[in-house]
Amino acid sequence: MRLKVVKPHKASFSYNVAFKKGDRVKVGREDPEMPGWHWCQDHEGAWSWIPEEYLNVDGEEGTITTDYDTRELTVEPGEILEYVTEVKYWTLCRDRDREGWIPTQNLEPTQ
Repeated sequence: MRLKVVKPHKASFSYNVAFKKGDRVKVGREDPEMPGWHWCQDHEGAWSWIPEEYLNVDGEEGTITTDYDTRELTVEPGEILEYVTEVKYWTLCRDRDREGWIPTQNLEPTQ
């Protein structure tokens, strides 16, 4: 499915974290504005948001349940992207040379 960007989005972080299935993380707080997203720290000390669908929480520790890269895309209205998947109000999209997350509300289906 192809998606059209209808609202600009600037990536929230200047870095991304690539998690692999089975990675252990420290689990911090859950986002009160976007329930189901957990602030987690990887083994190198980087913090990132992880959706509960990709995380098995056991107290203050967690295990990543699927490969997950936190990269967000900076996009402008009119850009056309390919749909990959959607998780908790965010859509993973790709174009020819990049792949990353964009808030679902910034996108609409196109032909």
